[in-house]
Amino acid sequence: MKKISIIAILCLFVMSMTAIVSAEEMTTPQHTHNDAAQAAAKTSYRLAIVPYINSTEENKGYIQEIVYGKYTENYSRKNFQIIPLEEVQKALNSTGYDISNQELAEKDILASVAKETNADYVIAMEISQLITTRHMSFFQAKVVTKAKLRYKFYNAEKDKVSSFQVTGLSENKTVFGDVGYKDPITKALNQAMDDANEKIKSYL
Repeated sequence: MKKISIIAILCLFVMSMTAIVSAEEMTTPQHTHNDAAQAAAKTSYRLAIVPYINSTEENKGYIQEIVYGKYTENYSRKNFQIIPLEEVQKALNSTGYDISNQELAEKDILASVAKETNADYVIAMEISQLITTRHMSFFQAKVVTKAKLRYKFYNAEKDKVSSFQVTGLSENKTVFGDVGYKDPITKALNQAMDDANEKIKSYL
């Protein structure tokens, strides 16, 4: 009888351990799946871009093309979703923000835009300096463009604004010919915005 009792107890112990292991195997994949889903979700960010301010006297039409073209190049990737400008403008209008005042939006406005558009990040930028000069000599013409951009980058999760400025410089030279302004302005703005993109990526 004692042998039968011992065998019965051992059987019950083995059965209970098997049940525990089976339960863990059933629950672990679900947790792993959820963690993987959360990790994947965090790699896709909604980005609101506030219309830029140009407080310089250089107002050629192609400047807007350069700015928005660079925004598209830098942030039209699988881990970013640029929020339509109409939604951003609607959110700005609800705050009373007036871009014609030539002032970058304050934190409360950027936070409101993030909330209204469900954005993870908000970018505001000002072209504060864009100076192009032409230098002539007997056999050479040179056009130099200096650009300075001011940024505010809002992180909705941290409720934090990071402010910084970047610069760009371009020199175009030619011998026996004319040098236009568009190419050096394009290069200077692209250089500055590329530097800004690197800073922004460090804040993600």
